[in-house]
Amino acid sequence: MNTSTLLTTLETNKNRNLNFQLPDGTHIGGDLHITEIKNQDIDSVDCGGNVHSFKETVIQLWVNEHSTREADWTVGKALSIIQKIDASRPIEVDSDLYIEYGDTAHSAAKYKVHLVEESADELTLGLSINPTACKPNLQATETTLCC
Repeated sequence: MNTSTLLTTLETNKNRNLNFQLPDGTHIGGDLHITEIKNQDIDSVDCGGNVHSFKETVIQLWVNEHSTREADWTVGKALSIIQKIDASRPIEVDSDLYIEYGDTAHSAAKYKVHLVEESADELTLGLSINPTACKPNLQATETTLCC
């Protein structure tokens, strides 16, 4: 999912509750916060010597595990935070989107949104992890293979 797709999804679901579901089925809950949004410029060279440049948007989530508060997370609230950040530092809407999260039970990781489920009163974003990969091997041609 790219950032523009997420923003469109949020805009059309403003009145629903927002849930994030980790790959193990756990729903992120409790005293949840969007702590920051990162516009990341990636400039890399893979093991085959191929240069890559691209942008990513990373929305970082945090749960205050010492709080007994259960945050009221609506899509509208999340959208309001994203718009506030975008007004200060424009978000790259054409970039790939990641959700970054970790707590004492889950190592911090950068997740892709792989599933969007809408119900009458909820919007659930299903998160998954992309495994690392040899980029030249993904191209699978004799001229790009390195390993």
